[in-house]
Amino acid sequence: MVQPRILARVNRDEFFGRDADLRQIVQQASLSTDARVLTLLAAPDAGASELLRQSYDQLFARRGDPSPFHFAFERSDTTAPDIGRRFFQTFLQQYIAYRRVDPSLCLAPLTLHDLLELALPSDYELVNSLIEAFQREQVSSENLVTFCFSLPHRLTAAGRRIFPLIDCLALRPFRDDVALAHRLVAAIGHAGIPMAVAGLRRQMIELIQGLENGASAANLVLHVDKLSDDSARRVVDVLAGRYEIEMNEPTRDLTVQQLNRSPVLIAELLQSARETGTNLTSFLACQRLYVDDLMGGRLKRYFDRVVDLVSAGAQTRRTLLRLLHESSVSETHKSSLWAWKKRLGLAAPEFERVIDALHVWELVNSSGAFIEVNADSSPWLDYLRVHYAIEVAAQPRARIVATTLLDTLKRAPQTMARKYRREAALSLRELVSGFNCQSVPSSLFHYDRFAAAYRGEDADTIESGLDTESDLIRLPQIVYHATCSAYSGTIACDRERCVVAHGFEAAEYTDENEIVWLVAEIDSKLEASRELTEEWCNQLSTLARENGFARFRIWLVAREGFSESASELLNQLDAFGSSQRQAEFLTSRIQSDASQPPSPAADEYEMVIPMGDDSELI
Repeated sequence: MVQPRILARVNRDEFFGRDADLRQIVQQASLSTDARVLTLLAAPDAGASELLRQSYDQLFARRGDPSPFHFAFERSDTTAPDIGRRFFQTFLQQYIAYRRVDPSLCLAPLTLHDLLELALPSDYELVNSLIEAFQREQVSSENLVTFCFSLPHRLTAAGRRIFPLIDCLALRPFRDDVALAHRLVAAIGHAGIPMAVAGLRRQMIELIQGLENGASAANLVLHVDKLSDDSARRVVDVLAGRYEIEMNEPTRDLTVQQLNRSPVLIAELLQSARETGTNLTSFLACQRLYVDDLMGGRLKRYFDRVVDLVSAGAQTRRTLLRLLHESSVSETHKSSLWAWKKRLGLAAPEFERVIDALHVWELVNSSGAFIEVNADSSPWLDYLRVHYAIEVAAQPRARIVATTLLDTLKRAPQTMARKYRREAALSLRELVSGFNCQSVPSSLFHYDRFAAAYRGEDADTIESGLDTESDLIRLPQIVYHATCSAYSGTIACDRERCVVAHGFEAAEYTDENEIVWLVAEIDSKLEASRELTEEWCNQLSTLARENGFARFRIWLVAREGFSESASELLNQLDAFGSSQRQAEFLTSRIQSDASQPPSPAADEYEMVIPMGDDSELI
């Protein structure tokens, strides 16, 4: 049986990739003893608002205690009293709808008099007293907001259990707006009931800081990021079927990759395809629609909402677009914060509002004295390029369309090739994160030795040989890892295939034992040549020098291993080199060690007793 939609905008059976998140939210509503806040830290276009709406619908259909309540801040919200009134109306309407088991009441246009008439006899006195108090508080805006936000507390005190789902994702990143949302969350917190609060992950700390029992509330966190490739493909398939848009596997995959697996942007683009009657059966059709949408469609309006919100006027918008575009095309994608402030010509408070908004929506990264444009979002970079050309450079529109279409068509095969490389690549980050002082055969890190000993042998023979090797390497304990692009923008490699891993040898936390492993998977159809190997060693050595890594180890992985001269070079540089097969054997050994249960502790204890200035008894 298909669950009917109440607040949700997507059918439950078409809501992909969030089953575990949905279960956790529903489970949070069942907590009866420990009143905690479930904090949803969401990426800006990951679809967390729909996740909360789906949660409400599921809780409504489950028909248990407590009563679910969903409230979403809106970008059109203006004054605190208006938000308070909307909160009051929404709260009462959803409560009565739940009590009457009538989901149609949730979004019906009802007056307060209608709500009173619809209240169950057991709720009539409570609802009547709340409406009378609400009408009395209209005289004072401050008292009105306080009263409205206290509704969950008042119903809890009256013996009604409530589970609030508060959506702060559309909240404007301005101080007054954030303070009002924090005030609402704090007021609900005073009721001592479980609740779920969703917001942009760079803004949530401001929303929940200072809450009572904040220590216990802060430890229950749900990260809502972009969809997986598989879930995003399923979203495209469902929307294309619903909108009667013809697509094929290559164009579906291109749509997923180009829009960064964002359910929000995917829905926007396919909605545009439906409106224009465009079938997406070729890369050309996909990119034509994509460019048209960036020029004046839904994708343009999506980014316009942010840029226009922080731009006080047309001139400020043009200057902001110029700064963003210039930063995006620079080698590091960075610019000086001071230079931005000077060129925008804004007072400090207004300038901070601009930077905070762009940072919260993850269009830029603001840290220290620099601003870095988010280069991971192709739609955002394309939007900047297009609207810089239109609004700042004043280029002919036909030229902009042609140039952008040509560029995106040339990029499409590269985008798909990058996807296929990523799928075929080793999970280097996952592999090095499992390093924890294991002792492994050294031949797994020396292709020349491995090839000499095991070339042509089957997997069982190789495993047996590795088990008998006496020359072992003890891996470090890795405590932190990140992609090379997080440390340097000059290394030309897919993010997933180049890793910087910080750790300690023998798990001894001293300067002498600190080490950094620089790991990269390099492209080579045959055994990697000496020239390619030397180029990568030089790049990684430069990265180490630029970042002040005192001790580092280079480990290169090539699909077919390394030529004889390349292996000689690696040995000279005291660097490691492995084939993909060696890395797979290493992965299986590390995973095998991790899956083994820890040995039971012996019933032995050690006590050290000081016996003077320079002696002790053990």
